[in-house]
Amino acid sequence: MKTTRRVTLYLAIAVLALALALGSCATAHKAERYVAPPLGSTLSFRTISTGSFGSGTRESTSKVTERMWEGKQMIAFVSPTGTLLESADETGAFVAMLGPDDKPIISWDPPATYNWPLEVGKTWTKSYRMTIHPKNQTISYDNTVKVEACEDVTVPAGIFKVFKVSSSSTLGESVQWFSPELGVFVKQIQKRPANSPLGPGTSDQELISQTVMK
Repeated sequence: MKTTRRVTLYLAIAVLALALALGSCATAHKAERYVAPPLGSTLSFRTISTGSFGSGTRESTSKVTERMWEGKQMIAFVSPTGTLLESADETGAFVAMLGPDDKPIISWDPPATYNWPLEVGKTWTKSYRMTIHPKNQTISYDNTVKVEACEDVTVPAGIFKVFKVSSSSTLGESVQWFSPELGVFVKQIQKRPANSPLGPGTSDQELISQTVMK
């Protein structure tokens, strides 16, 4: 039971951290590449969860740092309960989620990222293998993504110019509102159906505050 609860927590953290790493709709409504938040930045989110995402409302803050992992330099999003590692290149691909003991909890093969550049109307499908290490479980899935719009969105942290991006896979469906200028998803809604390998549930996240280093 403790392992199941811990895995649920880390899955929720990973979803949150994923929101932190991926870079205003550009003047031409196009984002050429991933730009991480500057090192030392902090980002706080409020998440309301049900089912396989957890239960209740929580707030979490991550700090952007650097970390070596398997001989490679990574961008690390560090919170009190875990660390998300992403590649330190123009793709910003998500590599692994670590626990407080630095042991891997979740990893992606290949590392998960957008298909850059981002522009309204663009669609793509990628295949992934997500491994949940404490359960020794690997889930294969195809994720189909569409950039729906470039628009303004209001969250507790302010008003942001964002790309609205939807995705769908056997794990569930999600809509993200991604600010390239800030370097984060400022809002994200996820839904998992009853037949999801991770179990049914919902997650609603919003950025509530940020401190971005210059």
